[in-house]
Amino acid sequence: MLRSAGLVPCLGGHQSRSKSLGRAPLDARAPAKYLAAPLLPPNLVARFPRTQPRHVPASGFNIGSLMGSSTTTTAERAQWWKVNKELWVECSTLEDFEREVINAPEGTLVAIGCQKSYPELCKVAARPELRENFKFVKICIDNLGALARKSGITALPRMSVHKAGEGTLITMDATFSQSKNLAPALKLIASNPDKSFVLDPNGIPMAVAKVVAQKVMEKKAEDKVMEKKAEDVQQLQQNTESLHDHLARVASSAKSSSSTNGSSSKATDQAVNTTWPMSLGLGFQYIQDKNKFMASGLIDKLYPSEVAVRMKPKEHYMDYTGSSVYCQSQLDAVFDDLKKNMYGNPHSANPSSSFTSDKIEEARLEILRFFNADPAQYQVVFTRSATGALKMVGETFPWDEGSKFRYLRENHNSVLGIREYALVHGLSLRLWGQFQAVAEDLVESWLSADQDPDMDHIPSGEYSAEKPAYSLFAFPAEDNFAGVKYPLSWIEKIKAKSKPEHNWIEKIKAKSTPEHKWLTLLDAAAYAPTQPLDLSELPVDFVDVAFYKMFGFPTGLGALLVQVDAVPLLKKVFWGGGTVALSTSKDDFHVLKCRPSDKMEDGTLSFLDILALTHGFQMLKKLGGVKRVQSHTAALTDWTYNALSNLKHPDGKPVLKIFGKHDAKDKEVQGPIFNFNVMKADGSVYSYKAFEREAAEAGFHVRTGAECNPGACYSYLGVVEDVESLAGVKQGCVDEKDVESLAGVKEGCEDDVEFVTVQRPSSPLKSMDSGSVMKNIADSAIAVGHPAEVAMKWVQVPLGSVRVSLGYMSTFEDCWALVDFIQKNYVGK
Repeated sequence: MLRSAGLVPCLGGHQSRSKSLGRAPLDARAPAKYLAAPLLPPNLVARFPRTQPRHVPASGFNIGSLMGSSTTTTAERAQWWKVNKELWVECSTLEDFEREVINAPEGTLVAIGCQKSYPELCKVAARPELRENFKFVKICIDNLGALARKSGITALPRMSVHKAGEGTLITMDATFSQSKNLAPALKLIASNPDKSFVLDPNGIPMAVAKVVAQKVMEKKAEDKVMEKKAEDVQQLQQNTESLHDHLARVASSAKSSSSTNGSSSKATDQAVNTTWPMSLGLGFQYIQDKNKFMASGLIDKLYPSEVAVRMKPKEHYMDYTGSSVYCQSQLDAVFDDLKKNMYGNPHSANPSSSFTSDKIEEARLEILRFFNADPAQYQVVFTRSATGALKMVGETFPWDEGSKFRYLRENHNSVLGIREYALVHGLSLRLWGQFQAVAEDLVESWLSADQDPDMDHIPSGEYSAEKPAYSLFAFPAEDNFAGVKYPLSWIEKIKAKSKPEHNWIEKIKAKSTPEHKWLTLLDAAAYAPTQPLDLSELPVDFVDVAFYKMFGFPTGLGALLVQVDAVPLLKKVFWGGGTVALSTSKDDFHVLKCRPSDKMEDGTLSFLDILALTHGFQMLKKLGGVKRVQSHTAALTDWTYNALSNLKHPDGKPVLKIFGKHDAKDKEVQGPIFNFNVMKADGSVYSYKAFEREAAEAGFHVRTGAECNPGACYSYLGVVEDVESLAGVKQGCVDEKDVESLAGVKEGCEDDVEFVTVQRPSSPLKSMDSGSVMKNIADSAIAVGHPAEVAMKWVQVPLGSVRVSLGYMSTFEDCWALVDFIQKNYVGK
């Protein structure tokens, strides 16, 4: 049987394949002497339905070509690997591969291709004289990563031919420049069934007698064995230790384990003593409430030795949106890994480098599995942080004068910063209103509008399907200020395409047209740590995540999950080490690498940090996965909101003004974040800076300020950033000038400027006698006769608030202690 495996560079995107894998058309399944089977490369693993390829008669050879998924640059961004699919029988599972290639009575040729080579392969597969003898099978190697690694597939492109009962017959390069040799090579193989084949100096197959070929194969096998022996000897020398050394190491490990167990026991006692709230005088109520809490058991067992051991007595970590906490066993696993293995710069082929490269690819796979992302559709690009991922989108997005940048008002500062790139590249920005912050209700109105008042669609005379304008809409899956979740269904609505048969109203409602296409950016940094995100159900183009927000360690590492279809649109300017395949120092010449991740990741990756990700994900698995984390934090959130919202001053006024959508009692719209202002008994706002200091003294790790989200902060606190939106005097508004006046005074989150003094109506409009009206006017700065002469007064409006956020290692004791702290220190004061 002839078997083959090959590799080809994926130009513009990672290797991929069709998502809908059914039976191939009848003409592709006609009886044949040969089988052609394309495989996609081994880096990522996808989830696809199995196919049921037909068995072919036992005659001749099989040909297979391995094709890498890439992206398309057509107006419709069609998936190129679906083109001419009638020429191929498709395989997607190991069972399919074994049945159609390995165990087939025919021979098999397998070639790996990509967007550039695929058309040439299709030309070969379409030739009538070859279709009389060959059956062409397309195989997705994204699903067969382990098989590819076992077969030694490490680079693209290659093509191998395997023959039943004889093993590998020939292996050759299958580059685009060599594609012209494919058809002649197949004819040569078909016309010499009794021969073996070797490559000439130019890499072209030659038919030779089996004896000659056998000697060549034996020499190669012998060389491989000798190389393996040399590697084994080297490893043995590195790992050899005396019996005395071995016993000493085991004894030391046992002693360390005993010491750790003692510390853990002590930490457990300490945690119980410091969190058990009998001192509250409410022990019975505490026990009742905790017994109702369904998820506390596992966390209670792990928390003392995993987290509490690093904290002082009576401390409670409640800033998970700022950063999650790392666990002791997680760190132990990371450093044990580093002590046992040698890792090196992945930009090489030596043993430590190759080992590191494999581990990096495993980390990419782990990330894709976590988000249920199809590797045929998404690539993982490592960045320095979630902010780095957002910056990458901003600086490479195809902005031009027809582009728009529309984003939800409640976005993080790092999303807002993207507009600077839009300003640089969009020269008619002010004319078109290219960047626009919109509230949630305006997004809903925009997506359901039957009219197009905001000129969503660029005039067709300036752009076409061949050269469309691209716009970007960005929003957080969950905002980092109040924890409000936003509809992921927006993505599908925004990316909806108008069709020729649509009437004019339907075309206007479709946000993407052939001339103007909307891409979507989902900020998942605050969402991913506690909520499951299934990218198999979302056609989002870009997703950013930060791993330290998920499991605490490592810091300074994020990722951009990017659709492979969007990669060719990105206009990368800077290139450096790791991203360039070929360059010259004298001329302006360079060629970027093919895979999106290789192309976008400048310089040497923070590979030791990337290797630590596996152990972080393992910690989440230990807790039952992200869905269990979601249930855990949702239960804590529900109990804590009920307790906090019921805290009242003696006159019945609430002690806290809680922001967000907690009153909906729906985990689909509210995450595990509590953002609030503490209200004094007289109705004024208590200093959030003072609360932070007092909470810190009591052992609470919380955050205060605007939390890097001015849109959400000013919206909830009544600060209106757009002065043009003020119609006269609007209750609860601060003029834009009041905010801008803080420039040079307020330097960030850590300064002391926390209030701005403004004029507001003293009360909602109501009937007042003339004396009351005059008194209120006199107390205000508005002169009699002013168009806005209403009852006004000077008030202090806070520019920040308190944020308490929960995460995967939050405990019931944390929440109970917070409620008790607020009740004891702020009720009636």
